[in-house]
Amino acid sequence: MMLTKLKAKNQLTLPQAVVERLHLAVNEFFQVDIKPDCIRLIPVTIEPRYTPDELGAIDRLTEKQRGKAKTIKPGKDFSAYIKRATR
Repeated sequence: MMLTKLKAKNQLTLPQAVVERLHLAVNEFFQVDIKPDCIRLIPVTIEPRYTPDELGAIDRLTEKQRGKAKTIKPGKDFSAYIKRATR
């Protein structure tokens, strides 16, 4: 059994053996599940919503459209608009 301590800012330090066994990396994200008698941490991968090309297109579009008051709804409309702009 390994022990760790809850710090002042609600931080836990994972023992090195856990980090090595699970091949964890700095800035890893975890899903936190709360059970009646335990806390479960599950490493997760977060995929970016937009590619670097799409983010560049968003920057160019916002600069180009600045002051023109063009409104695009979030979601599918916005995604389609970005895809057209990256072609």
